[in-house]
Amino acid sequence: MSVYFRKFRAFLRKNQTARGLFLVGLVILGAIAVWGGIRVALNTQYPILVVSSSSMCQSDHPELHSTQCTLPVGALIVMRGMDTMTIANGTIIVFMKNPADPGYLIVHRVVGIVPASSSAYNQISFRTKGDANSGPDNWTGYGYIPASWVEGVYQYTIPIPYLGSAILQIRDFMYNSSTGQLNPQGILVIAALIVALFAFEVIEPGKKPSSSKNAGASDTPTPETNQSKSTAHG
Repeated sequence: MSVYFRKFRAFLRKNQTARGLFLVGLVILGAIAVWGGIRVALNTQYPILVVSSSSMCQSDHPELHSTQCTLPVGALIVMRGMDTMTIANGTIIVFMKNPADPGYLIVHRVVGIVPASSSAYNQISFRTKGDANSGPDNWTGYGYIPASWVEGVYQYTIPIPYLGSAILQIRDFMYNSSTGQLNPQGILVIAALIVALFAFEVIEPGKKPSSSKNAGASDTPTPETNQSKSTAHG
């Protein structure tokens, strides 16, 4: 095993592109491991989210004449998975708008709790409302969503300015928000990065022989050089 490890290290030393790809891979694997740990610790598959709608920011709606803003657009929020039986009225929750589209999540406040005996879903359900909306949600036609749609409970906002907004801008640049597919410009950016990476690998080796040749030539002084030096100092 140590022999293969030494060969791999030698290969990375000689190939700068391979070394860069290896480091990028380590960073990606590390990020995946950290993200997985956070998901386990917070007991939800969506532990950190970016708010992309103004439905929880009253000050974004002039008709409300309010200066309050619970969750502004671009806010980076942390949530935790909890037993839905412990969710109280007034709690801010994150839930699916529709199980057929699990990636479309809503962050609204619970304004009413429907017991399982009275719910069309035969489970505890929640009436929800955005703080800036004029009325409660009606995603299902019943006026409430079942507890099985709840992904987690809002905990706090990460106080890093502009980070959430930057994430939204990158997402909007790379993906079509309505279809979820890559935008043409996103494909072009990825293609340009790949081309640049391979171009760097092709060009870089061509520089090495010439530099080594120049270095070898400079190591051996010519007679003319010695003569000019003695003349300058004479």
